[in-house]
Amino acid sequence: RLQEGTVEYTKQRKQFGVPISSFQVLQHRMVDMFIQLEQSISMTYMATIRLSEGDAERAKAVSAAKVQIGKACKFVGQNAIQLHGGMGMTDEMAIGHYFKRATMIEGLFGSTDHHLARYEALSLGAAA
Repeated sequence: RLQEGTVEYTKQRKQFGVPISSFQVLQHRMVDMFIQLEQSISMTYMATIRLSEGDAERAKAVSAAKVQIGKACKFVGQNAIQLHGGMGMTDEMAIGHYFKRATMIEGLFGSTDHHLARYEALSLGAAA
């Protein structure tokens, strides 16, 4: 919703008589947001597929997915707020609520840093 809402908002918001979605720099940001979203979806599918594997592989896959999802939540949320300007943090706009929810998701079941360290420990343990 953060990414979709941001794209929709930039199509409506005008600066210098044109929608801000026509500015190339902002298009690049929105594409980067979309890529983060799609990578998170792919990592979730990968983790789901690996649920039937052994404990170590399953734990690595889940931690890898959690790291990607956490990074994406932060990246997409922060860029959505930036592209909405000061209005993005107000309670009147849904984007502020979505940003707060994404921030909670990032920390739920262990932070990104926790899962990155867990993935590293599991990977190095398997290599040793």
